[in-house]
Amino acid sequence: MTIATVPAISEADARIERRLCELATCDVASIWEAQDELSSAIAEAGMHFEGRAYPVCLRPLAIDCGLASHLSATAEAVIKLLDVAAELYCCNEDVQGLFPAYQHLRHWITSLPKHRPIVRICRLDGLFGSDGYYKIIETNTEAPGGVIQNGLAAKVWSRVPNPLTRGLSLDVSKQPFADDPNCFVRELVSAYYAAAGRELKNAAVVNFRGRYTNEVDWILNGLRDVGVKATLLDVGAMKLTPRGLVGPDETPIELVYNKLDPRDVIDSREAEDYLLACAAHDVISINPWISQCVLADKAILALLSDDRFATNFNAEQIELITRHIPWTRLVREGVTTDPKRRRIELISYIRKNKADLVLKPSNATRGEHVLVGRLASSERWEEQIDRASRNPYVVQEYVAPGEVTALHPPSRSIKKMAYGIDCYVFGGRLVGFQSRASLDPVMNVGRSGILLPIAID
Repeated sequence: MTIATVPAISEADARIERRLCELATCDVASIWEAQDELSSAIAEAGMHFEGRAYPVCLRPLAIDCGLASHLSATAEAVIKLLDVAAELYCCNEDVQGLFPAYQHLRHWITSLPKHRPIVRICRLDGLFGSDGYYKIIETNTEAPGGVIQNGLAAKVWSRVPNPLTRGLSLDVSKQPFADDPNCFVRELVSAYYAAAGRELKNAAVVNFRGRYTNEVDWILNGLRDVGVKATLLDVGAMKLTPRGLVGPDETPIELVYNKLDPRDVIDSREAEDYLLACAAHDVISINPWISQCVLADKAILALLSDDRFATNFNAEQIELITRHIPWTRLVREGVTTDPKRRRIELISYIRKNKADLVLKPSNATRGEHVLVGRLASSERWEEQIDRASRNPYVVQEYVAPGEVTALHPPSRSIKKMAYGIDCYVFGGRLVGFQSRASLDPVMNVGRSGILLPIAID
């Protein structure tokens, strides 16, 4: 699949950028008035981020149809790569060695479901590299945020008068999750039918000790609207019986959607019945636990980008990997190859190439402990190398984010911000985009980041 390089910014987006800069100088009040109207509309629609305001920016990121198609083809092809990676993990000891945190869980996570794609719900996070290609830096195959709210936010944004887009023909409805807010729930129901061959009646959204409840109310209400009995349950509130997995009221649970951090539960005795039921396919788990652990781990990009495993992929997949997966390695002593395929001693290479690398915990979320080499002192970099050599970490080639001028509602400022584009994929098909922007080089809504609606021109 040869895909030509594409520009990250459309002509419409360039016009929005110029207009925002002009209005920020001569009529800033009109911008903030429109932003406040948008923020109020978002709040009135019931959207929030763990009880805080949902930070949707008036300034969209406009992309053209060609770029939208390019991103769609790339994201859908990567989902197929993850199927291959999951099967490799189940049978290849070298692959298993990239994921040491899950050694004791193999009996739970290597029982793969029969249906494909294995990953039913995910969000691929990406940036555009200096070569013009979209680079996927995280897979988010556990329980990504924004699966319902970002589509709703785009629809609400499209209805608010906007001085930045006046005269432009921008469309959010070409994204299925913006056109139809029930897109996510329909995928859960469809995934169950594909696996079980019957209609879904009872489902649970599962979390752990009250953490990560964002969007749970939307998911539960959506399931109930289509006739499914849906409940929020703690992972320890379920037990495995001869009738399958049941909740506190003894009702058998047919499907679970995991809204939790796998690190919180994989060593918890409270979760044992739940994990056993998922492994035995006594309940349909979305996503299955290999997605919650292995495929969501940043070391999955080390598997894809390491030449040692290239023979497991066909020529088209290797081209896809070369273009769209940044060089990534699990941090440990030993010999490997660098981005130019030269043999190197990895720890020494990390020390010498600080400006071109990023160190990340392999299984952390929300940007925890991510360190960008060029923004760190030499002392801080050495400390992180030491930590990375003793804990599951990956090193990844640095992909510089693009920059846009945007309104930052939390600080009431208009500034240049780093941005990326993320792709939501449900059931193997792209359903929509989000763009996060941030004053922090590590872009995350949990770290004062904001959301730019994606509009297609």
